[in-house]
Amino acid sequence: MNKYFLLLSLLMASPVMAHTEHGPESLGAGLMHPLTGFDHLLMLSGVGVLSALGNRPKLFLLSTLLAMSAGALGGHLLGTFSGMEILIGFSLLMAGTFIFATVKGKLTWALPMLALAHGWAHGAEGNEDGFWLFAVGFMLGCTAILTVGYGVGVFLRSHPVMRQVAGGAWLAAAIAVIAG
Repeated sequence: MNKYFLLLSLLMASPVMAHTEHGPESLGAGLMHPLTGFDHLLMLSGVGVLSALGNRPKLFLLSTLLAMSAGALGGHLLGTFSGMEILIGFSLLMAGTFIFATVKGKLTWALPMLALAHGWAHGAEGNEDGFWLFAVGFMLGCTAILTVGYGVGVFLRSHPVMRQVAGGAWLAAAIAVIAG
């Protein structure tokens, strides 16, 4: 029973932090959104850290931004889909796990692809008025978080114990966000 608890909590999770109706759509609101949504901070900083620990950091970071952009456009044009919040919660757990366990290689590329769900949520929840300004601000905010995460990852490369502590903290924070 205990081994299914985490999966069950993911299925019952309420919308993750920032993924509720935005309100005013503007460049400033878009810029601040990823900085005020703890789920964004966790996922994007985690991707930044992993990019510094991996072999192709620029491609990893760019893939994440492109996936979020594509997701925002898809959500804007097509609306929400079932399981979106589950994918977002899963991405948070993966970021912490990958940092803690020093996962490298192809498996880590799941994170940029899961960024699609983060972007999709915002495209689906936004409104027609000011969506494009919000999206530009959102991507600028995401870029800032990825950059800071990359800097943290550069530090963690030469401090393996700190990397494991950070990964454990990411996991604990992800579980707290998912649990609501």
